[in-house]
Amino acid sequence: MKKLDLQNGGLKAQMILHVEKLVFGLVILLVVAFVYFGTQQKSISTNPDELDSASKLALANINEKTWDKVEKDRWVPPEYQTAAARASKPIPLPPYETPSSLKVRHKESIEKRADPKFLALENLEVVPGFAPFALISSNPAGGTGIMPGMRPGAAPGSEYDIYSGAGMPGELGMNDENTPPVLTLEQTAMLGAPRSTGDKIQGTYFIAITGLAPLKKQLDLYNAAFKDRAAYLETRDYPRYVHFAVERREQKADGSWSEWEKNINVNLARQIARYRWAFSFDEVAPPEYLDPVLTFPIPPILLFNPDKWARHSTVPLFEPTDLMNGEPGMEGGQFEEMPFQPGGSDIPGDVPLGMMPGGMDGGPGMMPGSNPGMMPGMPGYGRTGMTNQLVAPPGTIRRPTGTNGGMMGPGMGGGMGMEGGGASYANSPFDAENKMFRFYDTSVQPNKTYQYRVQLWLEDPNNPQNLQEAPSIRALEATVVDRVKPERDKVMQQMQGMGGQMPVQATNTAPKHQFWRTADYSEPSPAVRVPSSADVLAGSVKAGRLVVNRDDRSQVLRVFEPTANVLAMIWDPKTEVKALVTKEVKEVRRGEMVHYEGPLWVLDPTSYTFRRPYPVEEDPKKKVRSQDEEYSLQTGYTLLDMRGGEDTAGRFVDTNKTKLKTPGEVLVLDDAGHIHIKSELGDLEEFIKFNFAKPEVKRKASDEEDPMGEDPGMYEDYGDAPGGSGSRKSRRNNRP
Repeated sequence: MKKLDLQNGGLKAQMILHVEKLVFGLVILLVVAFVYFGTQQKSISTNPDELDSASKLALANINEKTWDKVEKDRWVPPEYQTAAARASKPIPLPPYETPSSLKVRHKESIEKRADPKFLALENLEVVPGFAPFALISSNPAGGTGIMPGMRPGAAPGSEYDIYSGAGMPGELGMNDENTPPVLTLEQTAMLGAPRSTGDKIQGTYFIAITGLAPLKKQLDLYNAAFKDRAAYLETRDYPRYVHFAVERREQKADGSWSEWEKNINVNLARQIARYRWAFSFDEVAPPEYLDPVLTFPIPPILLFNPDKWARHSTVPLFEPTDLMNGEPGMEGGQFEEMPFQPGGSDIPGDVPLGMMPGGMDGGPGMMPGSNPGMMPGMPGYGRTGMTNQLVAPPGTIRRPTGTNGGMMGPGMGGGMGMEGGGASYANSPFDAENKMFRFYDTSVQPNKTYQYRVQLWLEDPNNPQNLQEAPSIRALEATVVDRVKPERDKVMQQMQGMGGQMPVQATNTAPKHQFWRTADYSEPSPAVRVPSSADVLAGSVKAGRLVVNRDDRSQVLRVFEPTANVLAMIWDPKTEVKALVTKEVKEVRRGEMVHYEGPLWVLDPTSYTFRRPYPVEEDPKKKVRSQDEEYSLQTGYTLLDMRGGEDTAGRFVDTNKTKLKTPGEVLVLDDAGHIHIKSELGDLEEFIKFNFAKPEVKRKASDEEDPMGEDPGMYEDYGDAPGGSGSRKSRRNNRP
């Protein structure tokens, strides 16, 4: 590498050699500039004498005494005699005692009351269904008159053959087609105990409508409008729902929707539930979520579990503890004529809440201090102050003392024409932040699609039903006065006609004044289609296979199509049947209709006994169907396709050492042209519950017969028949 030449270099070389001279020259220039600009600044014009004079003046101002000038304005001589007389009086102790409530005592505000905003129902859910309902007919009979093992409406000595479903099948009787099936222990547990079912069974299409009423948000709006204002009363200024309205619209054939129609009379539905439903289930939702107005009772559903139609998806499951040693409330009882006639008005106060199941004898407009669902004069929960000392659990709010409390629990007070019910609405001192709305529309038709929306009605705190609790006109804002004054004038005119007494509202008359406010309608519910009473449940699937030529595997010798076992179900409303007809149909192939023709047994929904679908033909001259006549079960379903039934991977086997199969799935087309996917796992519980097939018995091991017909060694195997004794090997070789 060539060495750098600094002696003969150019500009770069000169810079390297003389850089320190350049820096020194730059510093000299900066110093000269600093001195120059410093001499150009203005100098101080004050002289020392002036400064000395100003400091002496400030010191004199500090040392000057001015108390004499302001003493008369700032000092008042104490009155020792008056103070001594006051000190001689005893000190009152009550102001210093600890109050029973730790709440801060507020002086009543003079700020006037406004009208709060009323919130709509939220998160509407709809679930369609079909089930047999147990009803009480409109013919008063003084009681149901149903004997155990009798069908509703059948007199003693009826021509129906009824067989008990209890007990174990006889070994020889299992081969007799005239012997009825037997409920297994698993089926008995699923169905539960038979209920007293009134005198009428009716297959009912319905839609369960559930939603959430935002009680906590509504209470916050109430507190903003009423708390710390004039005439605040905690028990009155608490949200109280008094009614609701339901609107429905139907989807047309072209896919468009009809107009919203209010074709559901809620008050009539309450009366039907009270006087026509034969029983009510125990509540499946916690009492904190229930409301005596918004939460409709669970209908008297037979055979099916009502839980899927009784709870909102966000409400937890609750299993109530009955007050009668865990036993259900008494059912059946004296018939009560329904006083409410169809076509009546659908407004609050027309039907007292005592008409609801579960023993509710009160309602809005009861005696002062009582609340919906509470008998007049009955003390609410925590009247002694216990409620005020309780701490609300997470997700709940404390209900004010005397508000919607003190209600009787299950099995007390009567309901639905019986001694007790299963509903319990207010046995908790707390309210959930969201109250559960529940209503059942039983006026729908199968294979139609509907939408719903609900409007909540709340009692007006500024003009309540009980005007003895109403705030005075002076405590209301001007806009509120203009709204409530005409309604209060109506009551004053009625009082003048009654000699100055407060008018008492009758049980079934229209209210004397409008004491409610309405919220906006909720958002429309999802579209829901009502299914038909027929259904098909998926069972096991047997996979198809091909038989090919051993020498030429491309040559197919035989094709075995896959088959499926399904359970056909349909409700037969005919008078001679009145039951859910079910039958397991085996080896159904693609493209085949799911149907069955032949003799069968049906389970009576009232007593859980088996009977033939047709009466016994006692007199040949009578034109009645014979019990031996073949029954035609037509579901209207077509099996389109299936899959599953193949061997699982690995060495998994069942208890019979049979290799496990993959679960089956079937694709079906219903009677209305809708396609459904049914799975063996999804329908397993219902398949077991409603499959009343009799146990299969294998043929005898030999032609020898025991003279008494009771030799258990005559049979080689019973298989795993429901209700049977399991498999049992022949003991013929063990005989002496």
